[in-house]
Amino acid sequence: MKRILLFITILLCAEVMAQNTNNTDFWQKDKIMHSVGSFGISTITYTYLSIHPKHKNLPELQKRLISLSTTIIIGSLKEAVDSTSSNHYASWGDMGANAIGALTFQAVVTIPLNFNTRHKRKKQHYN
Repeated sequence: MKRILLFITILLCAEVMAQNTNNTDFWQKDKIMHSVGSFGISTITYTYLSIHPKHKNLPELQKRLISLSTTIIIGSLKEAVDSTSSNHYASWGDMGANAIGALTFQAVVTIPLNFNTRHKRKKQHYN
C-alpha cells in the first residue's frame, strides 16, 4: 500500500508545472481534471483493498474511508506543491473538485455494489 501511494504521489508531482490561470476554459478543464483524477485515485485504492489478500477482509466502510482519505491526502499534497510553485497557488476550488471526485466514486460505484450484494444475499437466504 505504501509503495502504491508513493508511486501515485510521485506521478502527480512529476507533472506539476505552471499553469496559465487567466483563461476561463482553464478553470473548467482544471476542475474536471481534479475530479477525474480523484475518482481514479479512489478507484485504485478501493480496488487494491478489495483484491489484496491482506486487506480484502476489511469491512466495506473501512475500505471506503481509506479510499476517501487517501484521495483527499493526495489532493492536499498536490495543492501543497502548487502553493510552493512561483506561478501557481493552492486553490480551495481544486480541493472541492478533489472531494467531488472522491465522493462521486463512493456514491456511484461502492454504494450500488454493496446494495446489489445485500439484495442477492436476501434472495439466496429465502430460497
